[in-house]
Amino acid sequence: MTQLYPASLLPGSALLPARRDESFERFARVAQRHLGVPVALVSLVSQEGQVYPGAAGLPPDIDESRHTPLTHSFCKYVVADRSPLIVDDARRVALLRDNPAIPELDVIAYAGYPLLDDTNAVVGSMCVIDHVPRRWTADELALLEDLAAACSSELRLRGERERARRSQQQATLAYRQAGLLLLVSDAFQDVLTVDDVAATSARVADTGLGATMSGIALLDADGRGLTYTTIERFTDGFDPRWQHARIDEDRPVAHVARTHEPLFFRDNADLVAQFPSMARPGTREAGASAVLPLVSGQELLGVLTLGWRLPREFDEGNRTIKNALAAYTAQALQRAQLLEQRRDVARTLQDAMLTALPEPPHLRLGAHYLPAGRADRVGGDWYDAIELPDGGVALMVGDVTGHDMDAAARMGQLRSTLRAFAWDHPDTPSSWLTRLDRAIEGLGLGTIATALVGRIDPDPATGAHRFTWSSAGHPAPVLVRPGLQSVALRAPQNDLLLGVDPRTTRHDHSDELRPGETLLLHTDGLIERRGTSLRDEASALVDAAGRLAHLEPAALVTALAHGLVAGQPADDVVLLAAQVVGRR
Repeated sequence: MTQLYPASLLPGSALLPARRDESFERFARVAQRHLGVPVALVSLVSQEGQVYPGAAGLPPDIDESRHTPLTHSFCKYVVADRSPLIVDDARRVALLRDNPAIPELDVIAYAGYPLLDDTNAVVGSMCVIDHVPRRWTADELALLEDLAAACSSELRLRGERERARRSQQQATLAYRQAGLLLLVSDAFQDVLTVDDVAATSARVADTGLGATMSGIALLDADGRGLTYTTIERFTDGFDPRWQHARIDEDRPVAHVARTHEPLFFRDNADLVAQFPSMARPGTREAGASAVLPLVSGQELLGVLTLGWRLPREFDEGNRTIKNALAAYTAQALQRAQLLEQRRDVARTLQDAMLTALPEPPHLRLGAHYLPAGRADRVGGDWYDAIELPDGGVALMVGDVTGHDMDAAARMGQLRSTLRAFAWDHPDTPSSWLTRLDRAIEGLGLGTIATALVGRIDPDPATGAHRFTWSSAGHPAPVLVRPGLQSVALRAPQNDLLLGVDPRTTRHDHSDELRPGETLLLHTDGLIERRGTSLRDEASALVDAAGRLAHLEPAALVTALAHGLVAGQPADDVVLLAAQVVGRR
């Protein structure tokens, strides 16, 4: 019997309309071409059905509508289970054999991997279909998984852009409604963290509103309480026991959190009259106070409390200014929290793309990635190493222009495509770069990047290894020799960057590696410094690598990164090292 999946396991609505999207069309075409399947899809699933923003090989009527009902969906199981679905013959699988897609759309073999959006929710699948039974190979599934990761990057990027757009709309509305607080809005422009928001809000409340006390209580993760971020900005009369409040307590901060309505008190007597639990025997009289909800959209982020030493009246205009300050604070607070989430998601994405290194018998490999000192902490630098079908090992480092999530997404596309080319045609590194350059133009990726790719092949007769490599505008590799002078491997000419002219001629270069020698590949962030000579920095790298030649690759790349880069780098740094081991 076919298993029924409740609609609650699926997203409430589709993320994209039922029409073709050129970015996702490219993913489908790449999957169809490289896996040799009749149909490849980028499918998004909701409780309303499934849509295909990216498709190759669909029947004309479905290709026009880009929509099918859930009754015909295999992808809904990928979404509901949050895991891949690999089927050699759907007619032999109890879960699928009654699905109408088998007789009506000729879906026999199916392989689909989950697509994740910027909230880490599974919203669809990157899938391929064959009309005959087919046993999917490990290489085919690896390529499909890489394409799904790159496609998820595109979805995440779009989600972030949409959040930024909505945040900007809210900022514009707040700006118009609070014309008296133009200077306040300027004060919040550059805040990036929750602590920055609290400090800026306190400064504005002091200089602009005359408040002698301010504090932000953030909603706890479980939604059951609030905790003030700091108590240093409160007056001496603040009881430290009040730093935390349960959401159901009879206190102003909890009341405002429950109702999302502000409270204004002329003086302490007015406050205690409404909230007797706030009486503080033995303390001097306190002045006015305002307790304001920090709300963005319908979401409560926390509560802003302001206090004055003397009593005061709050007329309508006065209250409007305080509410406007709360609105700016809430907007900045949400932005800071989103940036924090974005940094976490972005780093997770970067780590997922920088996969574990293989362990070939004749090489020891090590890699190190050091992100630049910016908000996202991700960018376009990457490394990769794969064991080739013919016994060689491919090494790759590259640098896509840009230092943000967009660069990371484009890096993921190039990295996945390049490793697929190297695996599918393990010939010469220059040919891999040539095919990648053509793919950049043919797929409309609009990307400019440097890259250095090579392959290390052992010579069983001599015990030596041959390193064949090609560079697209990338820094030269370094040959680290124990007990001897290390050298930079210079090519007669450094070929053109990727993404400039796909018709350019690319060249291969060859060097011999002896047991114990280490090959070091890196990106320009390791040697580029403002105000210093690139040649001097490259020479310093060679000298430092020579002094550390006794280290194994993993320790070598870490020591070089932290030894040559002071503090947080202005650009990403990637190092990849391969050491030739003796015969075993």
